[in-house]
Amino acid sequence: MKTGSSNKILQAVGVGLIVNVILTILKLTSGIVGHSQALVSDGLNSFSDVFISLMLLVILRIATKKPDHDHPYGHEKFEGIAYFLLGIIFLITAIFIGNLSIVSIIDYIKNPSTAIKPDILTLIISTLSLLIKIALFRYFLIVSKKYESPTLKADAKNHLLDAWATLFTVIGIALSQFNLVIFDYIASIIIGLFILRLAIQILIESVAYLVDQAPSDEVIKRINEVIQSVSGVIKVDDLKVRKHMTQKYVDVEIAVQSSLTLEAAHKIAESVHHKVEAKFPEVIHCMVHVNPHK
Repeated sequence: MKTGSSNKILQAVGVGLIVNVILTILKLTSGIVGHSQALVSDGLNSFSDVFISLMLLVILRIATKKPDHDHPYGHEKFEGIAYFLLGIIFLITAIFIGNLSIVSIIDYIKNPSTAIKPDILTLIISTLSLLIKIALFRYFLIVSKKYESPTLKADAKNHLLDAWATLFTVIGIALSQFNLVIFDYIASIIIGLFILRLAIQILIESVAYLVDQAPSDEVIKRINEVIQSVSGVIKVDDLKVRKHMTQKYVDVEIAVQSSLTLEAAHKIAESVHHKVEAKFPEVIHCMVHVNPHK
């Protein structure tokens, strides 16, 4: 990863950290003082985002380091670890919020008279938070696509999730103004379900990054076609492609005419190597082994 792009990625995480700290303080303070379970749950979600941003700042500084003696393939997979930890944090947050909301609903059903209508201030704060989260989502999405960062992509999804969660907070608090306080608790459960869904999605994707999963069959087919198009390649004996975060490694065995000299066979292998890397910029390295065709 280039220095310029890594700086932009770290800058985006820094912006997210500052915004999440502000939103956490606003949501938790207003939710507690204004008696809104949904806004408190939303604040806890933002509080987890603060820890996530701090974790990303540390891990991304490691992930963007250049290859060294101990890590000749680079440090990008540390970003995969961050991606996995994101999923774990979201999972824990979802369980906590869900449990808190269910207990509140049970208490409300047992004794509705104890429920307190949220203050109008909580509606104003949640609406403002919604607008901020939409803007933050768009910013992270643009940066993640430009610099192909899976971690920023995950955080962009998180901001989108936060926007949806805050939307339900707004709806729940708005309905509570008409003494339908139970909708405040229902909104809190919906927030937990949104976070749970994102947690599962991120955990599945992060495992794919960390275990050298192959890309889609379509990608492998295209690489195979490019290799076979090289003059001198009779057939592809074996082809393996593995993900390395957003990039890929290719290992291929090609069959060439058995009567060729070592130098001629080497030139064919070199052509395959260069053509694959030229056609597929995401391929870090294409390793070619030559077999005599029988």
